[in-house]
Amino acid sequence: MKALVFIAGLLLAPTLAMAQARKVDVPHSEQAIGSWVLSCASDPMTDTQTCRMRHKLWLVVPGNGHPGLALEVQQRGGQLVPAITLRDLSFSTALSGLLTLAATAQVRFDSAPMLELPCSLEGTTVMCVPQQADNVRAAAELAKAHTVLVRFKSFGNLPLGVPDDTLALDLDGTQDALVRFRVAGPATEPTSGFGQDVSDTVDRLLRRLGVGGDQTQAPAKQP
Repeated sequence: MKALVFIAGLLLAPTLAMAQARKVDVPHSEQAIGSWVLSCASDPMTDTQTCRMRHKLWLVVPGNGHPGLALEVQQRGGQLVPAITLRDLSFSTALSGLLTLAATAQVRFDSAPMLELPCSLEGTTVMCVPQQADNVRAAAELAKAHTVLVRFKSFGNLPLGVPDDTLALDLDGTQDALVRFRVAGPATEPTSGFGQDVSDTVDRLLRRLGVGGDQTQAPAKQP
């Protein structure tokens, strides 16, 4: 009998060795407000809630092998400003496209002058937001506009289906959505890398890997 128990234990050992802890579900909510979608998730470790605000229509619908291009709202310098985002890039996409990429987005709210949104790489997201000096203007135009024109311009082998055309989105319920977004809790602003364009970000990555860049160092001055 003991031998049978021992053999059964041996048979079960591989199964037990392959067992894995269960994944914790992240509490998530989503609501539509006019032309916007407000989605929030809570960190199961800290109960901290972070939210994203995105236009309900994609500029480029996400598909097999490529992420979606979206109009979002980001918090910058205390202002809620427009942002054009490409989220969840794969490592291979970043290497094959972003190493030679210089990108910028342009938006125009109603009949106001065009706004440039320089792009930077934040984690696995290409984030295009106004320059700091344009934050107040961008926030004011976003809040009251009825339409926005968007153009995403990239140079390099970006393996994404981003159109060269100017795209238009209708805006509705924006002020209400902005109020709820601010109360719900926008994502924390990045503490580093903001304001660096994509080429600068890639250059820093290459330097860490010991590839490219000027490796020389100026000689120390003689006393």
